Formats: sequence, structure tokens, C-alpha cells
Amino acid sequence: MCIIVGAAMSYMYWGLGLALNPLIAVFFARAAEKKGLRIDFPFLLSTTVASGSVWQYGFSASAPLLMNTPGHFLEEITGIMPLSTTIFAPATGVFVVGFLVLVFVTARLLLPSRPRFISRFASACNLADDARAARNEAEPAADPRLSGTFSQRLEASAGLQLNALNTTLLFLCLVFHRTIWNFSKVLPAAVVTAWPVIVLYHLYAGVAGVIQYTTVGEEFVSMFAAYSTPLTFPLLTALAGTLMAVFVPSSGGQWVIQGFITAKTAQTIGVSAQRGLLALGVGDHMGNLISPFWAVIEGGIARIDYRQYIGYNLVFAAIWFTYGVLCFTFLPA
Repeated sequence: MCIIVGAAMSYMYWGLGLALNPLIAVFFARAAEKKGLRIDFPFLLSTTVASGSVWQYGFSASAPLLMNTPGHFLEEITGIMPLSTTIFAPATGVFVVGFLVLVFVTARLLLPSRPRFISRFASACNLADDARAARNEAEPAADPRLSGTFSQRLEASAGLQLNALNTTLLFLCLVFHRTIWNFSKVLPAAVVTAWPVIVLYHLYAGVAGVIQYTTVGEEFVSMFAAYSTPLTFPLLTALAGTLMAVFVPSSGGQWVIQGFITAKTAQTIGVSAQRGLLALGVGDHMGNLISPFWAVIEGGIARIDYRQYIGYNLVFAAIWFTYGVLCFTFLPA
């Protein structure tokens, strides 16, 4: 059930899976312990997170959606890629379904015989119990539009969209700082934890421009094509994607950087760019599974040290990579 629910959430939207899959593991593990089922909580968390890997080929897959958009940065090379040739291709369907089956079988075979119940992890256990208690004790709240202070009535009545809020805040920042120079100078201090990510996304675009519009990209293509054949191309692309994902934890950012090289190499050796895009997705999420970057976030949501479960991720990462390369090498794509 964890695999089915976790995969469904992630397939619909990657952010939904990232936020909910750790909570799915927490609540299912707590329910399992109360029923006397011998379920190891860290292992269940890793299994649920692994099932969420299918977002790479789901409705929010960054690269396939970008390549299906008119005017994308590689349109002159690849044209528009219909979703029927990427996330809805036969190879993709076989991979997504087959991977989830392999995750389930592997989980049943490797389920620890001496489980660490969720009650051993106080913060995670309290998360499940406190949420359930709050739900049971909740009483219907009075409509703040009819009672409460003036600010409460205003808050409950005024409508505000996210875009309008962002625009208003940005405008106020520029007004109060008076110049763009002042604003840019204080921005790193104001968003200490987020500013590297904000800057990185612009650097991704810069690197992509250097690769695509200078001789650098062609040199990489020549080097990559020299070692690639229709049989080795998916494997080499997935390996390159894995390496890049460790440093660029963004699916869309990674495709922007590697898309030109992947598409041109595919063109050179006579395979479809779609095959390269799908193989790169395998490498991208291989990097996500073995890197602590996302594990720290998921562990924080589940209230558990990521080191307690990331080791299990390596097993599912090996399955993901091996099965993915085989599917996108030999199946229609």
C-alpha cells in the first residue's frame, strides 16, 4: 500500500511525492506497529521514497514537458517531442510498472527480520500520534468572517493570489531599498539558506548557453559520440546523468545543461533524442537516490536522521539504474 500510494502521489506531481511520501511511511509504520505487524520503519521509509522515483516519467517530468513546449531551446535540433514519445512511450510504461513490481518484490525479500519499530524513533512516532490526536479532538471552528477581531475578519475575507503576493513583495523590496544595487547586496543575508539555489538556476542557464552556442558543446558531442553506439548510448547517457545529478540536484536544470550534448550525440549515432532524454532521466534519479541532498529533506519531514535509511536507497538505486538502462536500450522509445 505504501508503494502504491507513494508512487501515485509522485506520478501526479513530484513535489507532492517529496512532501507526502515520508509522511505516508510514518503513518503506515505507526499503524503497522499497533496491529502487531513487524515493519522496520527506516526500511519502509526507503521503500516508499524509492516508489516515488516514478515522478521522473510522470505528469510533472521537467524535461519531457519542456521538450513538448513550442519554442523550447532545442527545437531546431529535435523539433517538438510529443509526450507519446517520452513519458507515454511503450518503454516508459514497461519501466514504470516493472520498477514498482521490482521494488515490492525486493522489499518483501529484504524486509529486516529484526525490525526497528517506529516507537524507537520518538520524534517520528509523536508526529503520527499528535496528528491523529489533533484530528480526533478537533471541533468545528467559528467562521472568522462573522466573528473575531477586525484583522481576523479581513484575513478571512480578502482574496490574494500567489503571483500578486510575490509581485507586491518584490515591489516593496525595491521601494524600501531604493536601488537594485542595495537590494541585491542585502538579498544573500535575507535568504541565507535559499540564495545559492536562486543563483544556481541562473548559472544552469548560463552553462547551457556556453554549451549550445559555442564550440564547447560540439567538442563534448564529438568526444561522447566517439565512445557511443546505439547499444552503449543509453548506458553512457545514464552514467553522465548520474554524475551530473550529484552536483545539479534539479531535473530541469540538468536537462538544460546536458540536453544539447545528448540530443546532438543521438543525432550523430542515429538514435532518437527521446531515447537519450529517457536514459538521462535514469541517471538523474540515480544521483537523487544516492546523494544525501534529497535524503536530508525526506528524513527531516519524517523526523528521522537520514543516515538511518539512506543505505537502503542504494539497493533500490541499483535496481532503478540497471532496469532503466535495459528498458531504454532495447524497448521502443
